[in-house]
Amino acid sequence: MAGKSRNQYQYKKLLDKLDAIKGRGTELVSVYIPPEFDLNVVVQQLKEEEGTAENIKSKNTRKNVTSALRRIINFLQKYSEKQGNEAPANGMAIFAGNVSEEEGKSDIQLYWVEPPEPIQSRIYRCDQEFLLEPLKEAIETSEKVGLIVLDAKEATVATLKGKHVDIATNMTSGVWGKHSKGGQSAQRFERLRDKALKQFLKRVAEVANREFSQDEDLRIIIVGGPGPTKNQLLKEDYLKNDVEDKIASVFDTGYSNEQGIKELINKAEDVLKDLDVMREKSLVKKFMSGIVSEEPMVTYGEAEVRRHLRNGAVDTLLISEDRDLERAKIECADCGHEFQEITGEISSFRKKTKEKPCPNCGMKDLSVVETEDTIQELCELADQTGAEVEFISTETEEGQQFNNAFKGVGAILRYEL
Repeated sequence: MAGKSRNQYQYKKLLDKLDAIKGRGTELVSVYIPPEFDLNVVVQQLKEEEGTAENIKSKNTRKNVTSALRRIINFLQKYSEKQGNEAPANGMAIFAGNVSEEEGKSDIQLYWVEPPEPIQSRIYRCDQEFLLEPLKEAIETSEKVGLIVLDAKEATVATLKGKHVDIATNMTSGVWGKHSKGGQSAQRFERLRDKALKQFLKRVAEVANREFSQDEDLRIIIVGGPGPTKNQLLKEDYLKNDVEDKIASVFDTGYSNEQGIKELINKAEDVLKDLDVMREKSLVKKFMSGIVSEEPMVTYGEAEVRRHLRNGAVDTLLISEDRDLERAKIECADCGHEFQEITGEISSFRKKTKEKPCPNCGMKDLSVVETEDTIQELCELADQTGAEVEFISTETEEGQQFNNAFKGVGAILRYEL
């Protein structure tokens, strides 16, 4: 869990950085490549786009676009030499363009990422902003929800991750409709029909057990379908205990096929929306309770959390999603004195540093010579000591309180030092 959360943080950090970059013209290039797509085809397309870019009227825009395209082409050619001619398992997204904040100055930078979810289609875009929506959708959630829709004739089992639905199976029962005749033959018919239906429910349960059992990323399971068959599945003892325990809600749907899965997702919208919120509220509530406890098993503040992490005392590291922390190394050009400070937004901190006197000689000749992502540092310490990492949003009152009152850094402890 810790490693995954750290990767998610790095991914989100990159998206935030790319989101802040704005072009002066349509000079920022975004390229999306689907899984295992031939990179030679992409290189050829980009060379054609480079030729087309020569027709751009603005000299600066033309220069920046062609330079960005060349950077991407060079990157893909080098990648192909080392990794082969196919895009990675989830595809890749590449961004290049002028990131300089100074008018008339060019600073072409390239960024690339293999997203946590497969890229669905090939895209080339040249605009004033990087195209980030497909990547943002991929981090809406890394957790999964199990979906089952069924009636007496058909069943569909699927998994929802973010906005992507993966259909595991669609099966038909072969169970015939209810007999309309009375008498002994009708009773026998109903017994055979009931036996066939139970066999079908066992098959559905086998698929659900295979797909959902012992899946740590699976948060809940939602069941739906027309009629009473869905409830019969839940009454029978066919589902494994860990699968049955995760069933959160049951809904009536009009279908039991892929259309039924879509209908189930729509009906369960409120349940799905509350998943992350409830988990975060629970964690922050536990943290707050620890603060007022006679034997507090929590700590907060960057320095104290770091100390407990280094000693392996942290069970869960809590970080506010809105909290940026950088460790800045500062040097005085006049006397050579060096010291460190923890700061938030680094660009404004650089400007303020120039106006401060050196704590050693008093001269105003300070500059930031090196920075390190403190959040990333804490996450790495958590990973090394087996602590879980949870990022807390500020969309709830509890999340806002955690961010404001405790500077967005806290920990639930295994033991107190």
